[in-house]
Amino acid sequence: MTTCHCWSILRLIVLVLVLAPLQAFVPPTSVRRPFVGLATSRRDDDDTCSLCIIGGGVSGLAAACTAAGQTDVVLLEASSTLGGRVQSDWTKDGFCLDRGFAVFVEEYPNSKALLDYDALDLHPFDPGALVKLPNKAKLARVADPLRQPKRLLAALLSPVGKLRDKLRLAPLLIHVFTTPIEEFFQEEETDTFTCLKERWKFSDDFISEFLEPFLEGIFLAPLTQQSSRMFHFVFQMFSIGSVSLPRNGMGAVADQLAEKARSVGVDVRTNHPITAIRQLDNGDFEVRIQGASSLVAQKVILATDVSRTQTLLSTLEGYESIANENDKPVERSVGCLYYSFKGDPPVKDPILILNGLPTRGTAQSPINNACFPSVVCDNYAPPGQHLCSVSILSPVLDAFSGQHDKLDQAVRNQLSEWFPSHNIQEWKLEGIYEIPNAQPAQFGATYPANVNEGRDCTTFRGHKLPKGLIVAGDHMATSSLNGALGSGIQAGKVATEGMP
Repeated sequence: MTTCHCWSILRLIVLVLVLAPLQAFVPPTSVRRPFVGLATSRRDDDDTCSLCIIGGGVSGLAAACTAAGQTDVVLLEASSTLGGRVQSDWTKDGFCLDRGFAVFVEEYPNSKALLDYDALDLHPFDPGALVKLPNKAKLARVADPLRQPKRLLAALLSPVGKLRDKLRLAPLLIHVFTTPIEEFFQEEETDTFTCLKERWKFSDDFISEFLEPFLEGIFLAPLTQQSSRMFHFVFQMFSIGSVSLPRNGMGAVADQLAEKARSVGVDVRTNHPITAIRQLDNGDFEVRIQGASSLVAQKVILATDVSRTQTLLSTLEGYESIANENDKPVERSVGCLYYSFKGDPPVKDPILILNGLPTRGTAQSPINNACFPSVVCDNYAPPGQHLCSVSILSPVLDAFSGQHDKLDQAVRNQLSEWFPSHNIQEWKLEGIYEIPNAQPAQFGATYPANVNEGRDCTTFRGHKLPKGLIVAGDHMATSSLNGALGSGIQAGKVATEGMP
């Protein structure tokens, strides 16, 4: 045997001895929570693909799942995790903290088209809500007698709203039950407050105590800045189907999409922030990656939030002016606080709790809505413990800017008033989330997110984009998970047209 062969065998033995024990430390994908990808750079400096998707939120993942199989797809995500605004964090003690309280609306058409509900293992909320009213010690229930006939009398006798408000729900329900979705978005549009007052004739008390905190918790904006079209659409979704939590948190939605994308051959790369896009002479696009070589793609889908999309498009030659365009209000913010505790929860029903007080949204009454996710789905907390989720909106975030300790205390004080039999001060604060770009504006902007089938994804704010450059995101459709998924599906279909 030659010396050269001996050295080759020796190097092989050393390589096996080094790599074999490392395999024991590779975590199995079945216990990955939340989904965490590793940055990959499997290609050379002349990295090329047919389609590059920038952004690993649900829109980008939906686009990847739609386009994969027809072309080679590379998805680039700036952060270390996928899902964008739809993610969940797991504490060391086993609590599931969704990044901003959210619910899964089972009737969303695009969710049905793209997701495996059985795999998500959905756990429903009770229909209706509990409401904290002024001068009432107990929480008042707003029941849904259509899905809970036994609660018909309770619904009629509820102190939330007047009897005529409950009777006026009937024509609204008939409208949302009998109107196809596309017709909602062809109706004359007003703000939601005007719609509730003038079209449906609800009283001020019923609006302020129930409809306002309920809808503001969904759309993160005052009723005067919400679309009547979106109100009818979402009211239909909530009235027909269930609202749920996946067993492994809302992040399970993104996890499922990511696994589906990988299974059909999408090259998913995290830790790949993009700095610029440049169109080459042959029509392809150079995607410049921070701290790494560029990637060249025949087509590009920009699946980032509206602000990031605007920034990246302005790096393209001839589109620099987009950076200076102002379309306020663009995005809505929201905050969420999570508390854990041992023992029984103050509310044992899987139901949403609304703040119906007239002082809602102030430093003295910061809570918009609250719930106990661990009551809805026991996997949100370890055995013997529970989790409380509290949502706050922009005015409260602004009032307590940079003062998390004071915000925490203000929330505890209000929870103590709602649940005097529990020592809220002993609850453990598991986390505070501030999400500045939680949702695009759906009303009051030049390009609001209230277009059911989505805008032309080859344009952005009136600008025709170069051939092969496509935009996706809820800001291109509706401010909802349905809109984000639908926009991604549309972008994926457009990207694959004409590809071999």
